[in-house]
Amino acid sequence: MSKRTPVKNKGGRVNFNIDHVDPMGQGVSRDGKLVTFIAGTLPGETGQALVYKKSKGVQFATLSSLDNPADNRCEPQCPHFSQCPGCHYLHTDYASELSYKRSALTRHLSQLAIGEDQIELVPAPRRLSYRNRVQLHYRHKYIGMVDPVNNQVVEIPHCTIIDEKLQLAFDQLYEDKSWTDKNPGHGHCELYLKDGAVAESWNSDYAHGGFSQVNNAMNRELQLRVDSQLAEIGASRVLDLFSGSGNLSNGFAATGGERILVDSFWDTASSEPPENFVKLDLFDEDALKLFFRRHGKTAFDTLLVDPPRRGFSQLDAWVKKAKPKYLVYVSCNPASLARDLRGLNSKFEVVTLVLLDLFPATYHFETLIVLRFR
Repeated sequence: MSKRTPVKNKGGRVNFNIDHVDPMGQGVSRDGKLVTFIAGTLPGETGQALVYKKSKGVQFATLSSLDNPADNRCEPQCPHFSQCPGCHYLHTDYASELSYKRSALTRHLSQLAIGEDQIELVPAPRRLSYRNRVQLHYRHKYIGMVDPVNNQVVEIPHCTIIDEKLQLAFDQLYEDKSWTDKNPGHGHCELYLKDGAVAESWNSDYAHGGFSQVNNAMNRELQLRVDSQLAEIGASRVLDLFSGSGNLSNGFAATGGERILVDSFWDTASSEPPENFVKLDLFDEDALKLFFRRHGKTAFDTLLVDPPRRGFSQLDAWVKKAKPKYLVYVSCNPASLARDLRGLNSKFEVVTLVLLDLFPATYHFETLIVLRFR
């Protein structure tokens, strides 16, 4: 299954002329009121594609042939790129990838009237061999990524995005299929680095063993940026929501800053949580009430928030109750970030906006935004 099965022709072959790339890395072609999304295409390209899904006013297609390739198209550095859904930008250079990501963030935050030139962009030091955690899906003896077009497993034995420390364990999954004896049928396997060692789990929740950023080098850059921002705004007491073990506020605490950590679990198995850690499910409807019942008289000048991809729709309620001077919000999903900021009723101004490329070769990225409340 290393090659993609031909797409069932649900809408025939279409000619396309790519206008721009959308936030999910797909080329966008317009023909009157009909919009076609085509992965693996770039602005200015023309050619033909096969439609595999149609909805009202839009359709999705796979690239069939190119008549006019873009000047910034290049040969992908991974042999699986045309079949694997894991990466989205290896058909172009890294500078173009970053430009598309900056445009995507600008579109998401358009209601804040932010121009692209206001976004500081922090590139990754390496585009490949960085990912310290990977989840693979298996069906019988096949293991890899699930192609959403055909709902089939695409095997990726020569993946170029994984950290070199995972390589041996990754290779063994393809060289020795004895894992099928204990794991028949279908499910998923996760390989990840934990405390310097390679760990492996089967059919457990994602981020089994505790959440960690998948890019060590860029996570360190993110930590330094948060440290710098907290120092610049003069933060002295921080409420760190979705803190984990304090990934983003440990530097602040090391310089003498006071903080309270809040999360549903302490993700460092080698140590017990400190006294300033509050175990709380922040998505619980009573979370705000429960926290301030215990810390009602505590003042915080800064709210630090780093939620999962779903964002934090209760953000406005926490801002109203905590009354911070600043909000430092770190997000891996610009759509939920934009939604949460639109939901704020307090007046604010944007102090800092940084795009950090924690996920090179994909359409994902991390955003750091600092707001000052008026």
